[in-house]
Amino acid sequence: MLFLKHHLDTFLANFPKERHLASDPVQFVHRYEDPQDREVVGLIASAFAYGNVKIILKTVGNVLDYLGPSPAQTIASFDPRKDFRRLRGFYHRFNTSRDLAGLFWIIRRTLEDYGSLESAFTSALSPADVDVTGSLDRFCEILLGFGHEQFYPRGELKRRLGVRFFFPSPSQGSACKRLNLYLRWMVRLEDGIDCGVWKRVAPRQLVIPLDTHIARISSYIGLTGMRSPGWPMALDITRSLRRLHFDDPLRYDFALCHLGIAGDCPRKRDLQKCVRCPILAICRL
Repeated sequence: MLFLKHHLDTFLANFPKERHLASDPVQFVHRYEDPQDREVVGLIASAFAYGNVKIILKTVGNVLDYLGPSPAQTIASFDPRKDFRRLRGFYHRFNTSRDLAGLFWIIRRTLEDYGSLESAFTSALSPADVDVTGSLDRFCEILLGFGHEQFYPRGELKRRLGVRFFFPSPSQGSACKRLNLYLRWMVRLEDGIDCGVWKRVAPRQLVIPLDTHIARISSYIGLTGMRSPGWPMALDITRSLRRLHFDDPLRYDFALCHLGIAGDCPRKRDLQKCVRCPILAICRL
């Protein structure tokens, strides 16, 4: 473990975070100073963080253009009866304007009832909790309990997930990649990437935002022996990372993920790429 930690720490210390920030949706959170704007923008940006990076950035940019300079205030006054028509024409892969309206409504109602998204999330979190499994389940339950069904014609939610796609839960077996990404942005101390907006969740309680890149690279460097991506694998990788850095297990996530996103870590051994890999010494590929 000391050998692994040494090489990961060296990799992290030399990783050009600022260069990769330009291709990451967390950049949108950094545009705002107000903590409530940051947590609202973070939830929106992470919700659409799937698919092609350029399309993700364009989608989130378009949504924020609609919300203006104070996203939290705009959403707080969102009226589905008069404002929904302004969203028509929006889509992001299989999400539509109905899903965006539902997301706005959910955020508005959460702010009304809890005061902040952080308060809603921590309503089911104890400092003694090892991780966020239970609180993430409850958070999704809360957010999906505000009547999003009003935005859909009868029967549509039987054919597709709609706004529910944004809020999968650990109890369903989902890796909850986008929600864990959101939590990382909000909870980890501000370091040029993450933002340290929330104060009532400990970084040690976070779970890795598991995507194909993290799953693959984690298997290469011995962080997991599991084969099937899902919540159990996310927990398994996180447990391994806690043995390296108990108080901040997700400190390596951004760098490892972008190593995959940039194509610097191939799916199969590539002598030209592998010889230049900054974590070659700990790779088992």
